[in-house]
Amino acid sequence: MRSGWTMAGNWRERARTLKDEGWWLVSYCGLDALGLRGGSRFEAVAQFRHATEGHRCIHVVAEGDPPTIPSIAAIWPTANWMEREAYDMFGIVFEGHPALTRILMPDDWEGWPLRKDYGVGKVTVEFVPQPFLQIDAPGQASETDGAGREVDRLGQSGAPERHWGTAPGAADTAHEGSK
Repeated sequence: MRSGWTMAGNWRERARTLKDEGWWLVSYCGLDALGLRGGSRFEAVAQFRHATEGHRCIHVVAEGDPPTIPSIAAIWPTANWMEREAYDMFGIVFEGHPALTRILMPDDWEGWPLRKDYGVGKVTVEFVPQPFLQIDAPGQASETDGAGREVDRLGQSGAPERHWGTAPGAADTAHEGSK
């Protein structure tokens, strides 16, 4: 797969050229490159497919604060939802997007959850006690008495003994036929 980088200022023109050449947008997502390399922290990564040329990946460097990239939703309509997701998770603003609003998080959510500097544990989680687990099958109990059935040394229930070299159940019918 061929990869390359482009600056946000060149992106819309480059996207139109790719569309005219027959490339299809397959995936478009945000990337927080904090700690990966020097340079710009945020990017949008676009993956393309072409009928005869194969795959291509382009990293679009987001510039400014907030990080901003021109929208390509008018060129590839499927980019609409992908740009909204990158905005919602990373805070990348897609200039010229028809309706850049949150898509996954509540509208009143503060922050960008997939940024690497987003604090873990900002939302308190309440654990609800679960109901008592009724043990009704072999192997669920730590004690052999809890299973309510006979178990072997490995804690497995008494499945019928297998006679190797015969099909399951064949040994039983062979005995029945000789009676």
